[in-house]
Amino acid sequence: MATTTVKTRADLVNQALANLGVLAAGQTADTEDYDAVDGHVDQLFASLEARDVATIDDEDEIPAEWFQALSTLLADDAAAEFGAASNPAIVQMAENALREINRGKPTYRPLRVDYF
Repeated sequence: MATTTVKTRADLVNQALANLGVLAAGQTADTEDYDAVDGHVDQLFASLEARDVATIDDEDEIPAEWFQALSTLLADDAAAEFGAASNPAIVQMAENALREINRGKPTYRPLRVDYF
C-alpha cells in the first residue's frame, strides 16, 4: 500500500525562505521573515485556483509532488520583500509543472453545456 507524502503550509513557507536564501539548512526562520512570506500564501493559492493552474483544498495537506513548484512560486511572489528580483521564466516553469502534474485528472466540476 503506497502512501502519499504531504507537506504543510509551514513546510511551504520554510522552503520558500530557503529558496530565497534567507534560511540555511537546519536554521529556524525569524518570525518577521516567516510572517512576510506566510502573508503571500493565501493570495498565491487563490491566484492559482482562479487561473485553473491548481486547487489547494487543504493548506496542511499539500501533495508532495506539488511542493517544489509551489515553494518556487511563493518565493518569487515574496522576493521583493527580501530585495530579490522576480524571475518570470522560473514562474512560468513552475506553473507549467503544476499544470502538467494536474493534467488529465478529474476535476469533479459540473460540465457546462449549451443546449440548442
